[in-house]
Amino acid sequence: MLNLNRRQWLAAGTALGVAPLSPAQALPSWLRFAVSDTWAAPYLVVSSGAPVGGLLYELMLAIAAEAGARPQFVRLPNQRVDAALLSGDVDLHCMLSAQWYEGPLPGRLGPPMVDLEDVLVMRGPGPAVELQAQRGLRVGTVLGYRYESLLDAFASGALVREDAPSQQLVMEKLRLGRTEAAIVDRRVLQHFNRDRLAGDRLHARQRIAHTVTHGCVSSRSAWPQERLMQALERVVSSGALRRLLDRPA
Repeated sequence: MLNLNRRQWLAAGTALGVAPLSPAQALPSWLRFAVSDTWAAPYLVVSSGAPVGGLLYELMLAIAAEAGARPQFVRLPNQRVDAALLSGDVDLHCMLSAQWYEGPLPGRLGPPMVDLEDVLVMRGPGPAVELQAQRGLRVGTVLGYRYESLLDAFASGALVREDAPSQQLVMEKLRLGRTEAAIVDRRVLQHFNRDRLAGDRLHARQRIAHTVTHGCVSSRSAWPQERLMQALERVVSSGALRRLLDRPA
């Protein structure tokens, strides 16, 4: 768990062009964010077990500044994030999509925020793969992730899930030849390839899914839901989110 002191919090808000509200208006002082262990750079950079950078980190700073709160980052296994939202152990989780759920959502969704694009990745370049025609293709996936467009292929055995705890480890397994393919976010793939020689890069073969994500506010939070929804709306409307997305990875 990582807390930012007031000076760090104010500096982060100023850098993003966000005008923090007066701390006297905030109830309570801290805004607790659920941070899943599955994210990789450029979304999240972790040092000594704590988030220190990345698009998602900067987004949480901007939301906290808009709410007039100090951010508290609660790192959780992916499978425990929903329970934390439902119980009120965290106030908000960023970049969550209704497409990932069959049943009720663990909280109230804010405005659309970050678009994600899952791609099928292999070690070599080539054309798109006819997935249903495969016979047991071993595909690296993230533990607990639901891949809606591939459910039939997994159920038939055309594809075989090879779960790993994070997108970073999914790509490392593919690079080492422990899987034949992987499914990762396109920004994560681009960041992974950024400083690698051509022969060591992984290659996107086709799009698997496009997902629009939202901030999800816990219904059990001590914060008034409308206060947090307004903070999410302001991050989008102020241009702070656009500035984050336009930054080089």
